[in-house]
Amino acid sequence: MKVTSFFGSSSSGKTTIIENVIKTLSSGYKIMYIKGIPHENISLDTENKDTWRMENTGAYITYGLTPSRTYKMTREKSYIDDIMDENSDIVIIESFKSYKNAIKFLVIGDEEYIKNYEYNYIIRANNETGYDFR
Repeated sequence: MKVTSFFGSSSSGKTTIIENVIKTLSSGYKIMYIKGIPHENISLDTENKDTWRMENTGAYITYGLTPSRTYKMTREKSYIDDIMDENSDIVIIESFKSYKNAIKFLVIGDEEYIKNYEYNYIIRANNETGYDFR
């Protein structure tokens, strides 16, 4: 299993690059995506629907099962190493700049970001013109 980490300043183009990588590789590889979210005010569910109501009522674990997908929401902090799926060929992590066990891609829109973090590769990108891999 290969683990890659994409990080950089806000609006640098990280998500666009990852989206293109997943689109390109998903037909031949099982890809796991993990997103670091720095704030608590997020909902992956639809407000006032059953699973949203049960999670917001206080259910410790809430599953949503569709004919082709499973969604899991828990009331505990998870760590990258604990949720890695050994059945995945590639794990793509977004916004975890300090995770040590990954090939690190620094996506920059702001040149000042280069001197502050450890990385293996730089991708110069923005959401309008695409990207340049180095």
